[in-house]
Amino acid sequence: MLDSDIDEVFIPSPPSELADSSSDTQQTTQFPRGRSDMLDIPRPLRAVRFSMHKKRWAQTSNCARGIKEPLPSSLRVLTWNVDFASKSPKKRLSAALEYIRQDVFKCKSVNERPEPCCILLQEVSAAAFTLVLTNEWVQRSFLVVPSSTEKWPHTATYGNVTLVSRTVPVCGAFTIDFSNSEMSRNGLFVDVKLAVPAPREAPRLSDGIVQVRIANTHLESLPRGERARPEQLRIIAEALQEYELQGGIVGGDMNAIGPTDMRIAEEVGLMDAWQGTDDDAEGFTWGYQPPCEHPTARLDKVLWVSRGGMEVEEPVRVGIGAKVTSSGEWISDHYGLVTNVHVVSLSPSYDHLTMKTILTAIALLASGVLAYPHHQHPVSPMLSSVNRPSFHGRVVLLPTTWYVSQCILRSICWISCLCLQSILPGASPNGAALESFSATNSTSYTWTVNIAQGTYIGFTLRDSTGAVAQSAAISVQPGSSGCLTSSSAITGASAPAATSGGSGATTTPSGASASSSNAATTPASSPSASGAGSSSTGGAPANVAQFGAAGFAGAVVAAILL
Repeated sequence: MLDSDIDEVFIPSPPSELADSSSDTQQTTQFPRGRSDMLDIPRPLRAVRFSMHKKRWAQTSNCARGIKEPLPSSLRVLTWNVDFASKSPKKRLSAALEYIRQDVFKCKSVNERPEPCCILLQEVSAAAFTLVLTNEWVQRSFLVVPSSTEKWPHTATYGNVTLVSRTVPVCGAFTIDFSNSEMSRNGLFVDVKLAVPAPREAPRLSDGIVQVRIANTHLESLPRGERARPEQLRIIAEALQEYELQGGIVGGDMNAIGPTDMRIAEEVGLMDAWQGTDDDAEGFTWGYQPPCEHPTARLDKVLWVSRGGMEVEEPVRVGIGAKVTSSGEWISDHYGLVTNVHVVSLSPSYDHLTMKTILTAIALLASGVLAYPHHQHPVSPMLSSVNRPSFHGRVVLLPTTWYVSQCILRSICWISCLCLQSILPGASPNGAALESFSATNSTSYTWTVNIAQGTYIGFTLRDSTGAVAQSAAISVQPGSSGCLTSSSAITGASAPAATSGGSGATTTPSGASASSSNAATTPASSPSASGAGSSSTGGAPANVAQFGAAGFAGAVVAAILL
């Protein structure tokens, strides 16, 4: 995670006057936001919550302190494009929040908390963003992602904001800025924990806890965005189909204005929660407030995917006829959509134990949980969209965490028919390797993580045919600093022989060596990564990254384990 993404505590600016100036309505200044060199890859964020006692916002722990039951099994999801372009964006956003509180969630006062829910807002004006953080109902009832407009895509003057009720644990958040967007569009993701309901006669709170990913997006607008929208939705769909998820849902303005837009959801493996047809006016969400020369259309949608055990109700429209009380202006030119998400059972392919050890991973491989066919479950976004090998149709990289920490123990595992080839600078996947691994039959390495925090890295794996797969970039997280003074060390670590029960083949680890490169891609504020290669571990600290492996029946899987 970058230093710029870490705001330990902060106090929101005083609420600005609701009287919108003309500069607020038509912003022309382009403020640098996000990172222009981080596109189509996850950029980690933190949800923030307001302390009524300390009167300030602070980052949440991403469930690092554990999760307390009982948890909800259902979640209400609202998506609404609140229109940045019309005049008075501050008044209209304030009115939208009041409408959501009173008319959608039936909270009679700001002190009343809503049912477990997630609110997805698009087109929040940068000039009005502070109103979200200073709204008392939001402060009392919600976590907010992102914490500021600086987390929006580069040059954005409006963007997406997600609110998650405090009764729902948020265990992760990230954004993916689209490289093909001319309008600074992105997908904003939060991972939440929900409970699998236990039978009524069971003396327990739940039958397990699962992770559901919720995406908030605004796809490319206008006819000229027709070529960009399929790729943008594909990136979102892949993120919603990570193996550790029970399921995923995306809500937002899909800008479905052309014939090709009607089939892209199905093409990327997502289901439409709307049960009607695309020409059914009951599903239209745009073109009424006010009426205009363009045809009415179903621009806004709720799409979802599940491995089983999750249900999403058909959405209903909200915001119909909603106006600012004081001026009579439409709150938005879009209707919103509300749906309910229910976890009803534990998916057969869901590993809610998160594979804490290699033995657990092997057991899951035996049951087919990890080695699922590619045509059934699309490849994780941790695999780049280029140079994807077939690997006999199997997923080859299955992350349970988005990060590694400087000098902190992390394990990366692969099966015997794969080989870790190199560690690459994340921002330059075709650049010189930070670490290169020599050919070896070993299935285990030990690596001193002497790459500075804030550096983005990726992994390259190779199979016996020479086919190569690259992971997406992940950021080295803060850790201890002692190892940065040591040379990087990679040695072959001993491990028990792995025997394939089906063929009788035995894999015996052997020694390995690696070399380092000075080609680290490091933010200017971060110390440079150590570039000297060495086979000695004498100067390395105790905290190292252990690369372990095991083989099972020739399965082709790699995983980053917690």
